[in-house]
Amino acid sequence: MVDVKIGLEIHGYLKMSDTKKKLFCNCSINDSDYNLNTCPICTGQPGTKTMLPNKEAIKKIITCALMMNCKVNKRLLFQRKHYSWPDLPNGYQKTISGAYSHPVGVNGNFLDIGIEECHLEEDPARWDPLTGKVDYNRSGFPLIEIVTKPDFKDSEQVRTWMKKLFTSLGYIDALDPDAGFKSDVNVSIAPNFLRTEIKNVNSLTGIKEAIEYEISRLQEDPNEHMQTRTWDDISKTTKFMRKKESATEYMFIPEPDLPIINIQQADIDAIELTLPEKPEEKIKKFIAMGVAIDDAKILAQEIKLAVMFEKVAKIINPALAGKWLRRELLRVLNYNNKTIDEIALDERHMIELLELVRDKVITDTTAQRILNLLVEKEFSPKEYVQKEGLGAISGEDDLMILCQDAIKENHNAVEDYKKGEEKSFNFLVGQVMRKSKGKASPDVVNKLLKGMLA
Repeated sequence: MVDVKIGLEIHGYLKMSDTKKKLFCNCSINDSDYNLNTCPICTGQPGTKTMLPNKEAIKKIITCALMMNCKVNKRLLFQRKHYSWPDLPNGYQKTISGAYSHPVGVNGNFLDIGIEECHLEEDPARWDPLTGKVDYNRSGFPLIEIVTKPDFKDSEQVRTWMKKLFTSLGYIDALDPDAGFKSDVNVSIAPNFLRTEIKNVNSLTGIKEAIEYEISRLQEDPNEHMQTRTWDDISKTTKFMRKKESATEYMFIPEPDLPIINIQQADIDAIELTLPEKPEEKIKKFIAMGVAIDDAKILAQEIKLAVMFEKVAKIINPALAGKWLRRELLRVLNYNNKTIDEIALDERHMIELLELVRDKVITDTTAQRILNLLVEKEFSPKEYVQKEGLGAISGEDDLMILCQDAIKENHNAVEDYKKGEEKSFNFLVGQVMRKSKGKASPDVVNKLLKGMLA
């Protein structure tokens, strides 16, 4: 098996929930029509000077560093990173990286993968090389760059790790999920480990495929020179761009228009106190509570879902709560094309609903219908069940009549069941449930039908 080293440089858009402003000016971060959200600063007009960096962006990048167990530097210095592309209005990018800088976070570790650094920088504009048009709306958006050590060994490990990273950063509402991400992927193989960098891959599937292609390509010529390549998502191949550049080619110099930013330890400590329990910790806790492993992993994917589960599980058996939140609630959300952030479901109402299920006051079918309504508006499930007369029918006399009707009306299904076709029995149960409008107790229906068909 070939010895592989893989490292990542992940670029994501910080979510400016409070200020909704760019990094060095007061322009909105809304990504609208061409060049609407611009000003002389973010378009690099002559004579303009940058503003001080967005304070929310500084706080958010420190929070990200702490979530990845990085050491936070207390002296932040922006630099100018020079390169000649039409998407840079000033001819350089302002970034807390490079030869003379101290990245915001260093020497971290996230799920056994080393974090070399994470830092803050501005996004360039969007240049379309086919039309020659440049859109400056994104010029100045605050970006996080996360640089890992070359600790990955295969493409699936990278894909799984990145999903968990995005989940963790979602706990602190750090990244804008609608803006996407880009990743530069560094791949090298034994014996010489000459590094190839694949630029700007923007999907987890693309990253996995690019790594697998590049490993295969390098095996054919492991002594090939270091180079930068691009991923073609159509042909599923990497293509040569240029020989690998060095840091000196970017001509890093300290940004003279921005002062050194001094971070106080008290500020770092205050941010650290706000950090939530991490997803991996929650998964272990949920499993220890009796939740199925797959349910625990799904529940921990979103902080709001995880918090709701913890509140509900204080009253309701965790296994039952986990099953309904992980499966039934997410089913309803997917059907309505909504996220948990877009609904006003109160955990008290979820507890009420599951108490009715637990105590067999209503059937699962009735509970599912009520949950469909609860994601649309708030109401008391207990009061609703009482008002609409939705309590489960468990009296054998009432259900006996429904079972007899189902047997009389479905002669073929009865005969098929007697010949050994179990699905025909399930069909008969379904007919009884339909007649009862979902209110029949499935356990009682099963017992009665089997007795009557014996």
